[in-house]
Amino acid sequence: MAVTANVKSVGLKIVSNYGEENGKIVKKSKTYSDVKSDATNESIYNTYKLIKNMQEPVGESCTKTIAEELMDVA
Repeated sequence: MAVTANVKSVGLKIVSNYGEENGKIVKKSKTYSDVKSDATNESIYNTYKLIKNMQEPVGESCTKTIAEELMDVA
């Protein structure tokens, strides 16, 4: 059985470090959806750098998220 994957959505996930609270590191993430599917990794990372400098606290990491629909090939 052959399976094909169609990209449904691409996103940019930014994780921010809010410091220590009660002895545990507090991290929160924000995902920006509707990234163009043909956006290069470099352009996504450059966007992350711009966003992280405008927010408080500063972003700690950047992840490209891809959702794909899997289907049988007939």
